[in-house]
Amino acid sequence: MANKPLSMQKIKQLLLFMERGFSQRSIEKETGINRRTIAGYMKRFSACGMSIQELLLFDDSELYAYLNADKKELNKDPRQLHLESLYEYLTSELHRVGVTRQLLWQEYIAEYPDGFGYSRFCELLQEHIRKRSATMHFEHDPGKLLEVDFAGDKLHYIDSISGEPVECPVFVAVLPFSGYSYVEALPNASLPQVVRALNNALSYFGGVPLSVKSDNMKQWVIRSNRYEPTFANMLEQWANHNSIALLAARPAKPKRQTIRGRWSKDNLSPRVRTLKK
Repeated sequence: MANKPLSMQKIKQLLLFMERGFSQRSIEKETGINRRTIAGYMKRFSACGMSIQELLLFDDSELYAYLNADKKELNKDPRQLHLESLYEYLTSELHRVGVTRQLLWQEYIAEYPDGFGYSRFCELLQEHIRKRSATMHFEHDPGKLLEVDFAGDKLHYIDSISGEPVECPVFVAVLPFSGYSYVEALPNASLPQVVRALNNALSYFGGVPLSVKSDNMKQWVIRSNRYEPTFANMLEQWANHNSIALLAARPAKPKRQTIRGRWSKDNLSPRVRTLKK
């Protein structure tokens, strides 16, 4: 390899040409990098254990760290090496209904008492997820949007008279800019109960957003359409009364890893126990 290392801009160009299937001879012609240098960097790309597509997602500092990981491996914190060995398990468990980072950290620290504290554990896990998961990024303005839906599996309580378990659908409303949330267990999932919960949410937040969006739940949308969904009449009256625009998510198949509430009960983590009152 050449004595003078390539700039990160040149390395990114090299990665792009490799992703597009260019030969070493063609890359040399297009970039002016000699083939010995190209071959040396290709070897380093392979040694870092990441695909070309994954390397292209990194910023310059992250890419530099991965390309020089072999030099830092001996000095790496043993706690981090141990946590890295758990990443695949941790990320797969986060896909399960009811599993939180807090639960995973409690399991991790019980097995490895000298491990990272909760905050650092979450930072490292989130950094790993961010690098592995390229997805669309949304920008939100304060008070502009309220997102509502039902949360996955229903809660239960035991009727004190009959002794029978009673299901409670859980309504969730979130302001995406701040993550500020309102959650309410409802007697049933009928539209009047949804409207009542919406009123309670607005009262809790202390104001009204410009628009409210749902993930096409049946109480919300009578007929789905990618551009002009038909909303329930009662809901439209509620929206007009509060001067709120109604929105519905476009019907599509979302990424499995980002949608947890709609999974079947077979995927429910054994950690999660039925709520009894």
